[in-house]
Parts: sequence; structure tokens; C-alpha cells
Amino acid sequence: MAHFSKDSSLIELLSKPDGDVFTMIAARWIGCPEVSVGSQQREQTKKMVYGILYGMGPNSLAEQMDCTSDEAAERISNFKSTFPGVASWLREAVAFCRSKGYVETLKGRKRFLSKIKFGSSTEKSRAQRQAVNSICQGSAADIIKIAMIKIYSEIVSGVDNPESSSSGATKFHMLRDRCRILLQVHDELVLEVDPSVVKEAAILLQTSMENAVSLLVPLNVKLKIGRTWGSLEPFAPDKFKADTPMAES
Repeated sequence: MAHFSKDSSLIELLSKPDGDVFTMIAARWIGCPEVSVGSQQREQTKKMVYGILYGMGPNSLAEQMDCTSDEAAERISNFKSTFPGVASWLREAVAFCRSKGYVETLKGRKRFLSKIKFGSSTEKSRAQRQAVNSICQGSAADIIKIAMIKIYSEIVSGVDNPESSSSGATKFHMLRDRCRILLQVHDELVLEVDPSVVKEAAILLQTSMENAVSLLVPLNVKLKIGRTWGSLEPFAPDKFKADTPMAES
């Protein structure tokens, strides 16, 4: 949303190396220091952001935020005033879809939504919500798939990566057939890794995800490691010792 909307305030917040994104957005929206933002305010802000991305109107958002429709409408208006670039982009995305009959993701995949022009009032409203959501969710899917392809081409024998330089190929050659992509969960990847190459796998994972595409905001990746998915702990490759008994990244 920050990339497509080019909203300067949102880009500024998401470009900060540290801090919780929803806490920062809440502070900017409410007009208070970040330290003053409570857990409830953070959660309300998170619901607001995703509500806008999912195209929710005041009635649906009121249910999510446990308030009246009038209060929800006011909060939507205030949020859009705080981040005017977002408001403009939302209008432009719907207008584009209404004109062309489709929307495009970051990498050019199209979703056709003919109901936005020819449907009933209910169908048109649904198509407008889908237009905004499809751009962001579809682009997120583009990004994670690009990262998966980059990783796969490095860890599977016999698969060539046209983007890899000879130095890059040499750097991760030890991962061949000793690392595999186990799961993709939304914007997360779970890898199963031989303990002896955990550090190299973590570096490949982080660089592939963070450099999958170039956006107006950085794609910061958090690494975790553990023997099971339920026991993952934060992981820093530069502080890792080779004899640490871990099996997954």
C-alpha cells in the first residue's frame, strides 16, 4: 500500500529500521508519541489498515473495531486525512479498474473484474473492494513467489538460476540438496536445513526475500530458527556458531 500510494508519511514510517509498524502508524494517526500507544490502540490501528486494504466500509469495520458505523466512518475519514496518498490511490485504483475492467499486480498479473462496470449495485461494491485488495495481495504473492524461485534455484541440484553470478553460485553451493523449502505461509517461508549449513541457508533466505523486488520501502525480513515450528526463536546469522544444535531455519 505504501509503494503504490506513494504516501510520504507511510513511506517514512516503513523506512525506519526499528520499531513496530502498527505502533508507528497509530502514533502518527492519533497524534501522540509512540511510547504512549497502548496495545488496544495498536490493535485498532491494525484493524483499520487491513480493513482499508480489504475494502471494508463503515458497517463491516464497525463490527471489527466494536464501535458504531458513524464512529467507524469518522475513523476512516481521519485515517485517510492522516495518509492522503492512500486515499488518492484508493480512488485511482477503483477508477482504473472501472475504466479497464481489470487491475494489475506489481509484476503485471491481471485480475478481471467486469462486475465493477456491469454488475448490480452490490456486485459493483464488491468488485471495488476486490480491486484494491487484489493489487496488494496479488503483489505480495508476486514477491514471495520470486523469493521462492530464487531460493529453489540455489538449493536444488540441476536447476539453473539465470540471475546468479558465478560468485553467487559458489557462495551457496553447500546448500545443494541439504536444504528444502517446507512451507509457504502468506509472507513467511519455512525451510528445513541440515544443521551444518544453517547460517548459509539463513543468509540465502534473508537476501532472497529482501531483494525479491525493489519497492519504495524496504522489505525487512525477520529470521527465526528451531527444531520445530512451535519452538522458533530469533536468529542472527552473524552471531551464529556452527556447533549450535539447530535443525530448521
